[in-house]
Amino acid sequence: MPRKTVPLRTNALRPLVAPASLILALVCWPGPSFLRAQEQTITEEGYEREELGVNRYTAPPIARIFRQLDELKPLPFDQINRDHQRPIRGSRDQMALVFGGLIADGFLLVACEKKAPIDELGRALLRQAQSLSVADCVTRHSASLTELAKHGDWSAMRIELAATQEDVEQAMIELRDQKVAHLISLGGWLRGLEICAAAVEADFSPARARLLSQPDVIDYFAGEIKTLPPIVAHSPLFQKIRAQLSEIRRVIDSTLPAGLGIAEVTKIHNGVRELNREIETTH
Repeated sequence: MPRKTVPLRTNALRPLVAPASLILALVCWPGPSFLRAQEQTITEEGYEREELGVNRYTAPPIARIFRQLDELKPLPFDQINRDHQRPIRGSRDQMALVFGGLIADGFLLVACEKKAPIDELGRALLRQAQSLSVADCVTRHSASLTELAKHGDWSAMRIELAATQEDVEQAMIELRDQKVAHLISLGGWLRGLEICAAAVEADFSPARARLLSQPDVIDYFAGEIKTLPPIVAHSPLFQKIRAQLSEIRRVIDSTLPAGLGIAEVTKIHNGVRELNREIETTH
């Protein structure tokens, strides 16, 4: 029997401003298509996602992530690749940020067609999924990513990574933990911004630098942090995240209307790189 659909209520959406899905809101957010999408319908399951504040506008659009990385090729892989062998322990909120960053790392490996690190990444994803109590929905994806990497099936791996993120997000919804779903998205965006800023810095042009100018995305995530419980929002880690978001916003604003120059790109890259290292540090 076909699923019943219900109209998408526009007042259920948070006010967004420009173009992402887990991850490169990695560095993109819905633009004019946002208004058209409001006229579409969604399934009852999708309606539940809207009510919880988790939807395709609150998480970086997966296809956009790969398109953006493709636009920035060649990527300086050796400079931005990370080791995933070391277990990371921390609060549930921190583990959500780490998981999002790992998904972004997966995008990087696929975009650069690197087979060797995929198995290690899969194990790291599984470790973090266990810390979030969603290991069951990641186990099969981890095995599939390893198998697809062996055969060099990069197109299928893109689909598998997208499915991994979507399944974890759905598991969070079923646990009614939309806060963690938002933090996964934030962690992915931060790591994606680091990757993209490194690529722009390595091969600078004003056009490439424009991809990093996302004040609306910054405002969105800064707003989400304010909704966290005070004990989380005012923890040292989240104070650093909030401060770095404000600094990136200040750098972007200071270059208007000319746009980011190489000095500003370097500043953004260095700042978000240090922040991502802090996220991976046990607190």
